[in-house]
Amino acid sequence: MQGSGWDVASDALMVEHLLASTLDPVTHRAAGVSLHPECSGARTDDEVVTVVTLAYDTPTTYALPGRSRGLDVVERRLCDELEAWADAPGSIVAIGEAAAAYVVTTSQDDAQSLREHLGELYRRLDPAAGPTPLASAAQGASADLADVTARAVERLVLPRATLPLQDQWTATDVSRRTLWDVVTGARFGTQVRLHAARADGPHAERAEGLLSLSRSPRYTDTAVALHAAVPHAVGPDRDGGPVVWDASAALSGTGQARATLTQALVDHCPPGVWVGVSAWLAGLDDVLQALRTLRGRGHRIVLTAYGSGREPLAAFDELPVDAILLDPHLERGALVDPADRAVHAAIVDHAVRHDVVALTSARHALDAVRRPLPLPTPRHPEPPGQLLERARLVGLTLRETAVLVNATHGQGAVAPRWDRYDVATHWARATS
Repeated sequence: MQGSGWDVASDALMVEHLLASTLDPVTHRAAGVSLHPECSGARTDDEVVTVVTLAYDTPTTYALPGRSRGLDVVERRLCDELEAWADAPGSIVAIGEAAAAYVVTTSQDDAQSLREHLGELYRRLDPAAGPTPLASAAQGASADLADVTARAVERLVLPRATLPLQDQWTATDVSRRTLWDVVTGARFGTQVRLHAARADGPHAERAEGLLSLSRSPRYTDTAVALHAAVPHAVGPDRDGGPVVWDASAALSGTGQARATLTQALVDHCPPGVWVGVSAWLAGLDDVLQALRTLRGRGHRIVLTAYGSGREPLAAFDELPVDAILLDPHLERGALVDPADRAVHAAIVDHAVRHDVVALTSARHALDAVRRPLPLPTPRHPEPPGQLLERARLVGLTLRETAVLVNATHGQGAVAPRWDRYDVATHWARATS
């Protein structure tokens, strides 16, 4: 395209990419990057930051019917609850895993008023709609946003005394689980995780995932010590397959902390292991650079929790990635829900096209996901010009394709906004 038409298209695409990078694709609220201290703007010494969080407990979260009709709906509902209660010029932030946060910086007097206002939020939560969400809050100096956020999330998701102490090796447990190749059904290898003692299984993984959004600076030493302990914890796979060291919990941090943690990963990563990092982390510049360094040394890279909708916008050929570990919520939804099944199939097809291994930790789901489900009905008509098919052929991801559709056809005031489910639905019908 030439001339002004090209300029308009380029500007629209830049705007869509900016929106996709700063807004959460599931809830359409501020993304987790809003919790980072460097994104909070100028502050005065007497300002107070208040963080209020809502989330469902882990058993309730894991009982939800997948993503499209389960987790996504709950996350939007929690954001709506906070917005209706807040009545203040703060930010509603999507933090994932059936949780949301309200963040606001105010004067001391207004912070006191917010504390007094919390009782109204607790009364708003309607137990008639199902299990009541958990709620927590924390306040502190505005310069300590990461610490305040961490305290609010800790109170929300962790029982007392389960956070690691500075003596890392005695306060940390190791868990191992088998990974399977989604395409072939063959056993692939073992995923190894280090987590807080007495917080096991899904609870530990979910708690660490939420805490990783804004790790308090006081836990930087903790995370560095976890990295140093890894070589003692990562043993060989019993059948000789790859060992995936999931570094997400020990790598997560904000601001200067993240630079320290990425360097610790580079310094202490055991030779020969595959390095797993949560998909949302892989799009951050310092994490991405660390992964490229490790891959240059011969390590293989695995993006975990892939399919949550919060994956990097960058294509596989721009990322240092050798495998993806599918999001367990999407996998559960793919067994019963056509929309989740369409997204699941599109992600696996995309991985195969790029010679990226698709992995799962749910062996029982491999055969079930191959059973036919009714094709989902598209919400919107297909855009003209074979745009969707061309995007699929050139290897764009679901998120990238949605950005392209919205940039090309979503500029009008009433134009429909596309998401990953819209793209996957059309792709599923085109390949059926």
